[in-house]
Amino acid sequence: MFSLIYSLIVDDVDSDSISSENSDGLSDETSSQNSSSQTPLDSPGGPREKIKQMQVEAETRRGEFARLLEEHAQVVRKLKMMEAEEQLSATGNVVGATHA
Repeated sequence: MFSLIYSLIVDDVDSDSISSENSDGLSDETSSQNSSSQTPLDSPGGPREKIKQMQVEAETRRGEFARLLEEHAQVVRKLKMMEAEEQLSATGNVVGATHA
């Protein structure tokens, strides 16, 4: 009777920032690697601080993704309940009409 198709679209919102180029033609990754090799490991803006920031951002995104997945699951459950109720009411109407 009814069939629903679900799709999940995930856009890579950071892809531009990863592969963007500086005015000198070097990618951001290359220039950051060069600058990080010149700064001490524990200095402000050093590699360890950047790694820590990336880890915090990854954890934040993981939590947000988990929340979105749970929200999606709730919507799917609600839709299935609505479909089941609709099928029951449609079946009830047909049965009621044949017994009338």
